[in-house]
Amino acid sequence: MIRRSLTFIMIIALTGSMYAQEQKSVLQLAEEAYAREEYAVAGALYQRQARSKTPVALLMKMAHSYQEIGRFEEAAGFYQQIIARPDHPAAAYFACGETLRQLEQYDSARQQYALFSTSNADSMKLKEIALRGCDSAAVWMKTPVSLQLKPLKALNTSGSDIVSSFTNNRLLLLSNGYRRLLLNGNREALPQTDKRTEQPYYKAYVYQQYAQGNGTMYLEELLPALFDEYDYHIGPVYMNKAEDTLYATINIQGKNIPYTGKGAVNGIRQLQIYQAVKTDGKWSKLALMPGINAVGYSSSHAVLNARGNILYFVSNRSGGLGETDIWYCEKQADGSWGTPMNCGEKINTIAAETFPTINEDGVLYFSSKGYAGLGGYDIYRVKGEKNSWETPENLKAPFNSGADDISFVLKNNGQEGYLASNKQGGMGSDDIYYFTDTDLFNRLNGINTPGVIDHSTANNTPGGETVNTRPGQQRQLTTEEETDKRNLEDLKLLYNYNSAGLLAESQQVLDKVAETMMRHPNWKLVVLSFADNRGTDQYNTDLSALRCFSVIEYLAKKGIDPKRLYYANKGESEPVNRCKDGVPCDEEEYQQNRRSKLEVIL
Repeated sequence: MIRRSLTFIMIIALTGSMYAQEQKSVLQLAEEAYAREEYAVAGALYQRQARSKTPVALLMKMAHSYQEIGRFEEAAGFYQQIIARPDHPAAAYFACGETLRQLEQYDSARQQYALFSTSNADSMKLKEIALRGCDSAAVWMKTPVSLQLKPLKALNTSGSDIVSSFTNNRLLLLSNGYRRLLLNGNREALPQTDKRTEQPYYKAYVYQQYAQGNGTMYLEELLPALFDEYDYHIGPVYMNKAEDTLYATINIQGKNIPYTGKGAVNGIRQLQIYQAVKTDGKWSKLALMPGINAVGYSSSHAVLNARGNILYFVSNRSGGLGETDIWYCEKQADGSWGTPMNCGEKINTIAAETFPTINEDGVLYFSSKGYAGLGGYDIYRVKGEKNSWETPENLKAPFNSGADDISFVLKNNGQEGYLASNKQGGMGSDDIYYFTDTDLFNRLNGINTPGVIDHSTANNTPGGETVNTRPGQQRQLTTEEETDKRNLEDLKLLYNYNSAGLLAESQQVLDKVAETMMRHPNWKLVVLSFADNRGTDQYNTDLSALRCFSVIEYLAKKGIDPKRLYYANKGESEPVNRCKDGVPCDEEEYQQNRRSKLEVIL
């Protein structure tokens, strides 16, 4: 994965000469590990031999190693020790400011940035961006969006877990934390390890929660028959809407690749984009995408626009504006992809851009270190396409933090989403976070929620949105409108026990709902969902929210704008029969309470 870097670009090349003869063997191992970008190993070795008279160049490498593996508190402490020495380099101020900003200590970070000076123009531009980021953070943190990000305990491990993309009802992931776990009956006792982080290499996985008839979820390795021959990092992965074409980022392979003396020997060298196609239910072998990959450079993170005719990806190839840029290519008449083009300076900066995702037609989400943000990688949203874009907008807190915030993925309903972050308090180096935000698009587009909708957030629920209609003057409905409204509000969608999956008959009903909503483009719908009384109140409230999302997502896939759809998760309240706590009921009675219904807002 093209991830944490650039924070050290202004640090001059450090000498590899040996110091402290009594520790020569440890230093030699440390220097060799550092040259291979094996930062976890190098940092520990440097720290073993660190003394008060250790040359500052080695201390800088030690601090940088801890910063690269996300141990920001330790890195900040080491940089502050370096700054206290009279022989410290100017670069220590900037590096210290970066780690303090990643810890969200913005006042202290600003002091360090202010002390940094160099004749390098790009480095001074990064300083100016960082100072503006500290000022912006101070303002944004005072007025955060009232929204809670929840770590997905079912997915997060002590390793690194990153959401990749969402396709239909499945979440695609990349992770190095599942490889030692018992998954689908298999466990890897000794998975290969990336010496850069001392963690296993990434693999691709698929996750689906509350599938039909499944009260929990499933998590499994994605298409192992395709990926098992690859030894190093796999992911991100992306599928088109039809789920018959897969794009995968894969670490360049081969155990006998010549080592040049710089860069990782078997970790992150170069990334390449592969493609596989499914025909008659069978996947082809993964193959390098012709014309996309550039020899000697990385290409990664492929995603398609909503129409499937533009492919965006990340590359550090020549002709770019910064460390890594977002590029695009267009599908040709014969189905091939055209020459890659840079997305331009409206998106790309002198720093690194990465993790592009597509959640809306004509809108790109991506992460960058090149704008005035909260720290690390921040997530941005920008309207446009190809090389014509408006100004990117920082998603601010809580979506962004001082750490690396990446891979912003929305489900089809436009109200549930995921992102990954290595911010403090997580289970591992990167964790996956989940959120629900019914007002996301309105807020991002600067639109006030329509006056007829009154949102109030209930405590401790996934979305917890309750919706009430306000009385007001309404025009007289036509006979057809009266009939359509009555038919919608008379519908009832039922569910299997402990499931949010739509039954086949419910899908058929919702097909007709979509047709009705198409005939009345100004109508809005509230989806109200319920659970039976078995299970805790909290669990049933959460489950009813998932039932709301299932309905909204299905209608969105049928072409109904999610901004016309609202929800109310009612839990086990308002049973339609005698089935309450302490009252035994049969399965048919219970199912009548496991329902969703609709209310029309005119």
